[in-house]
Amino acid sequence: MAALIRKFSTGSSRYYIPREFIPQIKTDKALVSFSEYPRDKKILENQLISTLDGCYNLLQIKQVHAQILQKGLDQCGYLLTKLIRMLTKINIPMDSYPRLIFEQVKYRNPFLWTALIRGYSLQGRLKDSITLYGSMRREGIDPVSFTFSALFKACIEILDVNLGRQLHAQTILVGGFVSDIYVGNTLIDMYVKCGCLDCGHKVFDEMPGKDVISWTELIVAYTKSGDMKSASVLFDGLPLKDMVAWTAMVTGYTQNAKPREAIEYFERMQNSGVGTDEVTLVGVILACAKLGAIKYADWICDVAERSGFGLTNNVVVGSAFIEMYSKCGRVGDAYRVFEEMKERNVFTYSSMIVGLATHGQAHAALQLFHEMLQTETKPNRITFIGVLRACSHLGLVEQGRQLFASMEKCYGVAPSADHYVCMVDLLGRAGRLQEALELAQTMPVEPHGGV
Repeated sequence: MAALIRKFSTGSSRYYIPREFIPQIKTDKALVSFSEYPRDKKILENQLISTLDGCYNLLQIKQVHAQILQKGLDQCGYLLTKLIRMLTKINIPMDSYPRLIFEQVKYRNPFLWTALIRGYSLQGRLKDSITLYGSMRREGIDPVSFTFSALFKACIEILDVNLGRQLHAQTILVGGFVSDIYVGNTLIDMYVKCGCLDCGHKVFDEMPGKDVISWTELIVAYTKSGDMKSASVLFDGLPLKDMVAWTAMVTGYTQNAKPREAIEYFERMQNSGVGTDEVTLVGVILACAKLGAIKYADWICDVAERSGFGLTNNVVVGSAFIEMYSKCGRVGDAYRVFEEMKERNVFTYSSMIVGLATHGQAHAALQLFHEMLQTETKPNRITFIGVLRACSHLGLVEQGRQLFASMEKCYGVAPSADHYVCMVDLLGRAGRLQEALELAQTMPVEPHGGV
């Protein structure tokens, strides 16, 4: 432990708060007057905490700080912890005002230390967080669960699993955190996001108590890694399956090219009486699209309406339905949904343009593309796949070239292999086989089988 702590150690320094950080109190209608506050210290502390919660700029926070000093609460760790957290919230650099407040406190509790450690972590200064943690331990102050969660989250930000392992060792050496679910869940999250899924699972297995977050974190991690078998085993062992867990399975199967299983899990979810959100709905809708299973459309539409995510009112669900109808060959139904939608975004337009281009309505696809540009909706990579396909079907070589050239220059969309496939197809259909061959041979991105 000594070697580990030595890595975390730092020297400490003492500062005094300059006068400019303690302004004279000015009347501010946004702040409550403190002249009538009760003398009871605890009530006063709670009122000051409540007022801090209502602050939204540095001036207001300084005014409350001045009241804290005037009331003789300048050593109250409870209040000063909240003060530092509020300064962190409005992105005040830790080395300035917050550190000065911290240095004025004679007896610092773990929560005050943690507030400053957390502030450094959130501002991307992990080294300073670790240094401060070393000072905390050297002064004989034991960390709390929030201390470790702040440090683990910082490790996630910079993907430093080795430092995360050292901090994990600290939770064991300090003791008392083996049964802390909050620390355990943050540990799992750290290992998973740093690419050490097996370590995360080991932490999970060793936790004496688990909540739904513990289970769901691992389930989601396995779905993202493509290991649906392990995700399914964990899901079956989950005592209480909430909407997040069900959604993880539905979207996981969809993303891993197992649409039948996604629909099956969605049906089980409905039978279990668990509510549905737009993420779940999009997952099962896209599963139907991949499977070409239009027979489920009316059922899913009914579930969406009952859940408050109607096709015409929810742009995410509506766009997913457009894609499903298009991929199932029901482009008329797709356009009906498009027309009825009260709000449209780039995904709505792109799904509809691709659907029209794919099903022989190239003119309509190009017309819709121009209408989209008039709404100042910026096209994405999917939009250009649709319009290039439309140009290919119509033999519009020059228009296709112009659109292809405008992708990155005008819209910041770098052409991918899929876009080059569209251009090769466009040239090939127009009988320009040599040009198509040259483009395929000189394309700056790695070609795939479609080329």
